[in-house]
Amino acid sequence: MKTFYMLLLLLVTGKLLSAHEDFIKGVMHHSPYLQEKRVQSIGDLHLIRSNKLNQTLNFSQIKAEDLYGIGMPEGLNSELLISAGDMFEGKFENHQYFAKKLDEDRKIAFLAYVNVKKWKAIDVPQGVVSFQQLEDVIPSLAKKAGINIAVPFPFILKSKVKGLRWFIVNGMGNGQPDFLSSFLRSRFLGGLENVDIEGIGFYSSQHKGILSSPSSNMHIHFRTLGDSLFVGHIDNDILLEEGAEVLFPH
Repeated sequence: MKTFYMLLLLLVTGKLLSAHEDFIKGVMHHSPYLQEKRVQSIGDLHLIRSNKLNQTLNFSQIKAEDLYGIGMPEGLNSELLISAGDMFEGKFENHQYFAKKLDEDRKIAFLAYVNVKKWKAIDVPQGVVSFQQLEDVIPSLAKKAGINIAVPFPFILKSKVKGLRWFIVNGMGNGQPDFLSSFLRSRFLGGLENVDIEGIGFYSSQHKGILSSPSSNMHIHFRTLGDSLFVGHIDNDILLEEGAEVLFPH
């Protein structure tokens, strides 16, 4: 009997260590969706803030037509958005802003991503205009679309916005990120008005500080749709116009 309990203890301990290793690697395999709907990540925001980032990935290794994601490259000096396999980047160089669709490869430090072939659109209810209101309603909209909200899930926000506050992270650029300089002291903040956007977002009530900021269940990057391209992180402040919709995996 004693031997049995020892074997059971070793088995449980081994599983816990394995789960811990998966967490440290930042790989989120918690979703029961089919493979093409599973949220995964390279790195996580907790590792970045603790300066223990130890994993990178070349975008070319996962590029696919059904790929959607948000993240930052090695060095943490720009914001990345992937939509239908295309990667867009927003960054500052010498205090001048640049945004473009990337043709060249990027080494990625943090990326939440998912492969989705089909999306289902759900209208955003009237009166939902702010970031907090959107965060509050996302779970019910996801349930309406048949999404299991107990695990991380992706969504796409399409809307004309009256106002949008955004930022671009500005890390050290050397693959050795520092929390204070990267996230608190050297963020470039800005505002946009009356633009159409596509936002790629991820929601999880279980991964604050890992998949999203410590104060939110959502993490959204956006790109403007139109003549002038802006790409950035939505800084928890947005003013949606009526007619917005959110898309979920279908």
